[in-house]
Amino acid sequence: VRHRFFSKNYEARAYIAASQVTGTEAAITGTQRDGVHRYQRPDDDISLDSHATSLGGNAQRLSVSKFGGGIARFQSVLQRFSPGFETNDLGFQSRADEQMLRNWFSLQFNKPSRITQRAFFNFNTMQKWTTDGLPTTIGLNTNWHVQFKNFMWGHLGGNINNFTATYNDRVARGGPALRNSAGGEIWTGVESDSRKPYYGSMFFGGYKYDEGKTHGYWINPGSNWSFGSRLSTSIGFNYSHDINDSQWRANFGVTDVDTTHYTFARLDQTTLSLTSRINFTATPTLSLQVYAAPFISTGDYSDWRELKDPRAANYGDRFKPYTGDPGGFNFKQFRSNTVVRWEYMPGSSVFLVWAQGRQINGAEGNEFSFRRDLTDTFKAHPNNTFLVKFSYWFNP
Repeated sequence: VRHRFFSKNYEARAYIAASQVTGTEAAITGTQRDGVHRYQRPDDDISLDSHATSLGGNAQRLSVSKFGGGIARFQSVLQRFSPGFETNDLGFQSRADEQMLRNWFSLQFNKPSRITQRAFFNFNTMQKWTTDGLPTTIGLNTNWHVQFKNFMWGHLGGNINNFTATYNDRVARGGPALRNSAGGEIWTGVESDSRKPYYGSMFFGGYKYDEGKTHGYWINPGSNWSFGSRLSTSIGFNYSHDINDSQWRANFGVTDVDTTHYTFARLDQTTLSLTSRINFTATPTLSLQVYAAPFISTGDYSDWRELKDPRAANYGDRFKPYTGDPGGFNFKQFRSNTVVRWEYMPGSSVFLVWAQGRQINGAEGNEFSFRRDLTDTFKAHPNNTFLVKFSYWFNP
């Protein structure tokens, strides 16, 4: 149900939903155990039923918003998903067993001033709990976006998270909830005037958690070129270096009993990706589009540990040593799509598509090397797919 009021500047919206899935005992057990539900967790009040042949749940959502009038905007959302709510046969649901309260307040200045063309200042709060009341998230966020008189944009934002006791009930992949550590993030960026034939952007940011033991940074430049009305290109680059001191590694032992070892490690990860596009219009009826994206991510694990007292207030007391070499990984991938479109009659078209994929996934050379990893990516055997799509418009 939705209702708009006060000159349609305000809105109240609500929904109630229910779901029911049925299947074999094995299928429903698998659904209960997957990442959406995690019924097997040992420290909650939800029990896994290995003989069940159905799973039911419900969801509710209420929001009150202001979308127009003046410079102020806001939205408050209250949402609840029961543990058994399951709609992934219809779309995408990341998790169940969650209650959420989210608030957004914004000051929006759309009239030009002496300094700016327009400006938006957003302030957000987020809190989440399980349906049993275990707090899983608390955070404050602000992000500011200003367009100056020369039509350049400036951006600035930051988060402060988990400054009170919260717990991650999913990170141990079916194990007990692990207490979160307070931390924060900050990012900034600029964009040039997008009305010009060439414009670019530069964003970068960093974060710190786990008493400073988890930290990282990223940088994201991009550019766009227009060569008249027929040819345009764009390229985006992303580089990040992340140190995650509490990265889940694997679970060992007998599942769902006290002998299970829920292990974590320190992950030193470097990721590089590039996204490029070319759009060319030869004639009003013939065009070419090309997309190409290499992706490289390498990681090395160290300081292998397992859960000891996962809800301890002191970060170091949550783990104890686990014997062995946690290893590492080196993942390289290339994806491209080339599409030729010919409109041979008004409303009728032929599409010729060539998609290529190359991928290497292994532990060798898990220290990042741009030249080696990029060269290895294009040495990998390609998987090529060719498609033809034909359409004809019947105009009575």
